[in-house]
Amino acid sequence: MTMHISYEKEALLRGWDAVYDLEEFIRAYRLAPLAAREIFAKAGPRRLDLANAMAARDRGEGPLAGNAPMSRA
Repeated sequence: MTMHISYEKEALLRGWDAVYDLEEFIRAYRLAPLAAREIFAKAGPRRLDLANAMAARDRGEGPLAGNAPMSRA
């Protein structure tokens, strides 16, 4: 039983530090390949870092703000 619990905790912790490959990132955020490559290079492959970078990009903050859409209609 303890092995099962420790396995679940390990899987949960590993999920927080999981990484995208570039193709997964492009599909997940529906980005153009060149824009995705630039963001991926600046933020790194960790999912949490990329999610934070994309959130900042959507808010128009941070180093990726220049890549944000001009308006949301």
